[in-house]
Amino acid sequence: MNRVEFMAELERLLADLPEDERQAAVQYYADYFADAGAENEAEVIRELGSPEKTAESIKADYYGRTFDESRFEHKDYMEKYGQQASGQQTSGQQQAGTASASGEEKKPWTSRGLKILLIVLIAIVVWPVSLGLICAVLGILAAVVCLFAGLVIAAVCVMIAGGVTAVTGLLMSVAYPPAALMTTGIGLLLFVLGLIATVGTVKLCMIVYPAMLRGFVELCRRPIHGKAV
Repeated sequence: MNRVEFMAELERLLADLPEDERQAAVQYYADYFADAGAENEAEVIRELGSPEKTAESIKADYYGRTFDESRFEHKDYMEKYGQQASGQQTSGQQQAGTASASGEEKKPWTSRGLKILLIVLIAIVVWPVSLGLICAVLGILAAVVCLFAGLVIAAVCVMIAGGVTAVTGLLMSVAYPPAALMTTGIGLLLFVLGLIATVGTVKLCMIVYPAMLRGFVELCRRPIHGKAV
């Protein structure tokens, strides 16, 4: 029973009262429900009891007689209604539980074997592209390694050439002093430039090669771990 049904039944039971008294009583309880709010509707009905009990209380007050509550059961209409509501709620919970159980019984159609098969198929399709990319990356790394190694070798060669030229100039100092002086100077200059270039290229290789190695290892770990380690 809800508020509308309660008020309709109450108004029907008060039909033998004068119109103004009946309307005043009905309006009083309508305001009572409104003040309590729709969320407290069931609690108000439980408090008032059945419409018969409420109507009898109004009539007793109007006619000046004592209202005898013993005539009404302790389990009045609202309590019976509450039991029905509880039964409906229990039934709804059972239905929800059944639906949940049936949902749990439905297992996904995918399986571990199917997932492995899909991974293998993807690997077969992607392998040619992956192989090309790997070869390209290895080629670039080899080119960079050879480039910096070539710079070091070239710097060492310049240094060696400068040293040989300086020694040759010293050997020529007895027979051709002016030429020997020029040759020795050029040799020393080449030796110093080669030495500076050798030191610089070696330091550059010490920075670049470890960074390239770390980058390559990280690139190989990403497909396995999903992130850098």
